[in-house]
Amino acid sequence: MVYAWPSNLDQPDPSPPWTHDHGHNELFRPTTDHLIPMKKPLQFDTKRYYYEPHHNDAINGTYKRAPCPALNTLANRGFIPRSGKHVAYENIAQAARDVFNFGDDSILIVLYPAFALHPNATHLDLDQFADDKVQHAINCPAAPTRLDRDIGNNIDLNTTLLDSLLSFSKDGQTLTLEDLAEHHHLRHNQSRAESKSWQFGNSDTTCALAQYANLVGILGRNGKHGLLTLYVEDVKQFYLKEDLPDAYERRELPYFTTEGLIHIDRMTHHIGFQVIRPFPADDHSGIDIEPLTAAYEENPTCVD
Repeated sequence: MVYAWPSNLDQPDPSPPWTHDHGHNELFRPTTDHLIPMKKPLQFDTKRYYYEPHHNDAINGTYKRAPCPALNTLANRGFIPRSGKHVAYENIAQAARDVFNFGDDSILIVLYPAFALHPNATHLDLDQFADDKVQHAINCPAAPTRLDRDIGNNIDLNTTLLDSLLSFSKDGQTLTLEDLAEHHHLRHNQSRAESKSWQFGNSDTTCALAQYANLVGILGRNGKHGLLTLYVEDVKQFYLKEDLPDAYERRELPYFTTEGLIHIDRMTHHIGFQVIRPFPADDHSGIDIEPLTAAYEENPTCVD
């Protein structure tokens, strides 16, 4: 059982059925017969946490949604208020732990800036994760399936971009980190050509590539590419329905930032550049750290 707010009240459950300590990821404790953290099917009450999709409404609308399919999944299932309005930091954080086992440090990186950049906010509507205040902070250029804010609709799914992402699978069934890196590079060049105020520093790069890395870390499951094989069908369901894929399995080991950075570094290596950490002082000065021509394009026979 995982905790969520009842959809009819959008208020906290007075006695939430926690499966672990409130406010922290549960630890994976290896045993002699279970040494490696795996993934297990997520068990929850489907009658209570039923699937009911909604799209982002206009100003003062009934429902609000984010540019992030994970946040929208939590709302569509009722793990956070189904309205997507007036959502508390801790409600999102705990739902992300319970459903995705998203690491505490990863949650902090995503949520803290969103609230800090909206002064005095204790609750946010989900569409505030895409407004002007969070640009180049948590909402970045060259997203996999959303347009940049200065180009068009940066909240709703762009199905043309999704079709493009899925088409980068070389076997038609799975998406490797190299496949994802190549799609990102296309999105980088597209956004650079179309944007009126382009910049793509180290933080923007990390933000954009993290969206691909998180797909692998959260949706990946055992298969031909190892324990975190990303399947095209899972990605398609996740983006189109904004729901947990039918074959979804929850991680036993929390998805911490360190793991995401390893995925990001592998993608930048394939493209042919490197993210500087800590981010330099001039990171938002209009620089673009990613080359227009990738290493795999210059030498297509090269094997990483």
